[in-house]
Amino acid sequence: MYSFGHSPGTVPMDDINKIRFVSVELTDTGKKIAFASFLKKDYVENSMVVYLEKNDIIGKIFFSSHVHGTVEWINGAGLKNCHRWESEDQAKSPTYLTARYTSILSDGAVDANYARETIIPDVLDNLYDADIAELVSDIVQVKEYLIPVDFTRFNARA
Repeated sequence: MYSFGHSPGTVPMDDINKIRFVSVELTDTGKKIAFASFLKKDYVENSMVVYLEKNDIIGKIFFSSHVHGTVEWINGAGLKNCHRWESEDQAKSPTYLTARYTSILSDGAVDANYARETIIPDVLDNLYDADIAELVSDIVQVKEYLIPVDFTRFNARA
């Protein structure tokens, strides 16, 4: 794994909540490029993970908003696996799970419109690099994107 960019403790204060490039990891199928913002050390607030295939085609992009939920864009399929976080009231309600696990969990599937209107904008609007945000925004508008991407574009500006 290669790490570039800023660690949470070295980010300028005016950009402390911006999502920044964190690392690139070589995988069996290509590269995994991670971006994140942090609420505190080692505690991710929002994130975006781009999976590049060996031919530099984006295979999928995973978005996580600590407020709204998670979604994946899968090349050839579009937005899939959309989930919102449960509300605080739901988390506090006495259930079998909450009696054992005191955290806010994914509250089931939501439609792609929720992801398109809420989750993805929350992540992209907080991305430090506006050029990457614009590229990713264009990509997730379509189901299939077959243009190779130079992976250095993702970590050129930390």
